[in-house]
Amino acid sequence: MKNIFRSLKGGVLTSMLVSATLLSGCAVSMKVPVQDAVPSSAQYVKSATATPVALYFSDDRTPENKTAFINSFFGMSVTDKDDKPLDSFAWLANNVVAEMKARGLPVTRATSATGANTIVIKRLFIESRRVSGFSPFETFTSVSADVVTTAGTQRIAAFIKRGKVPVWSFTEIYDPNYNQPLSLAAKEFAAKLGRIMFDAKLSDAQVDAAIAKTSGDKIDFRDVHELGFSNNARAIPQLVKLVPHKDDEVSQGAVSALGMLRAAGQFPLLKEKAENTKDDWEDRATALKAIGDLGTPEALAYLKAELARVDKLTDADSVRTKGVLGLYLN
Repeated sequence: MKNIFRSLKGGVLTSMLVSATLLSGCAVSMKVPVQDAVPSSAQYVKSATATPVALYFSDDRTPENKTAFINSFFGMSVTDKDDKPLDSFAWLANNVVAEMKARGLPVTRATSATGANTIVIKRLFIESRRVSGFSPFETFTSVSADVVTTAGTQRIAAFIKRGKVPVWSFTEIYDPNYNQPLSLAAKEFAAKLGRIMFDAKLSDAQVDAAIAKTSGDKIDFRDVHELGFSNNARAIPQLVKLVPHKDDEVSQGAVSALGMLRAAGQFPLLKEKAENTKDDWEDRATALKAIGDLGTPEALAYLKAELARVDKLTDADSVRTKGVLGLYLN
C-alpha cells in the first residue's frame, strides 16, 4: 500500500484528500469561480414596432441576502473571472443584458432610473445541500425580481436545482452546481424580459429545430430549458411529453419550461406534480415555480393557498417550500 501511495502524483493525491474530506463531512475552504454565461446564438423574432429599451437594475434584496449570496457549509467563497469576490447583483444584471443583446433585442443597461424600465431584484440566492458523503452535492438557485414598466409591474422568477457527486475533486461541482444554474437563471430572465418588452420569441422553424434536440434517447437538460426560453407555444406539446422523463433534470426542465411559456392549459398537470408526495421535494417545488410563472388568477390563488397550508410548518421541506412561494408572493 505504501508503494501505491508513493507512486501517486501530487495532484491526484490532493484530489483524493479533498474527496475524502467531502465524503467525511469535514469543512473545507474553497473558492468557487463563477464565469459569465455563454450568450445564446438563436435570434428572437420581435415586434415590428420594437424600439430600444433602457434597463435600470435596482438591488432590493434583504441585507442578509446581499451579504450571503450562497449558504456555504463548506466555507466556500464565490469569485468572479478575475478571482475577485463576486458581485452577484452586477453579474446578474450584466449577463441578462448581454443575453438579450445576443438574442437581437435592442437593450442597454441604464445607470439611473430616469426614462428607463426598472428591474428590481428581490432575491438572488444559492442554497447548497448534501445529505451524506455518498449523495449528490446539490444546489437550489433562486432569483426573483419586479419588472416595472409603463404598463405596470410584473414579477418574474427562476428556480433551478442541480446535483453532482464529486468523485476526485471539489472542482467537479463548479460548473454543474454554480455556473450552469446561474447561466440558466440569467437566460430565463432575459427570455421573460424579451417577452414582456418586445413580445419576442423564436420562429417556428427555430422551435422545431430545438424540439428535434430533445426527441432522442439522450437529452441535454439545457436543451429542454431552451424550449422554455423560446417564448413560443409551439414547444408546449413536446414539453408535456418530457414531463414524465426518467431523468429528473429533463423532467424538471420540462415542467419549468411549461411555466415559462405560460401554458395555462397545463395547470392541472402542474398541480398534480406539485401535490405528488411520491416525488422528491425539488420536483414539487419546480411545479410550484411553473404555476407561479403562469400568471393567471387561478395560479396565484393556488400559490396563496399553498402558502397558507405550510405557513406554520417548520420541517425542512416546508421551510424551503415557503421560500419558493415567496419568489412570487413576497
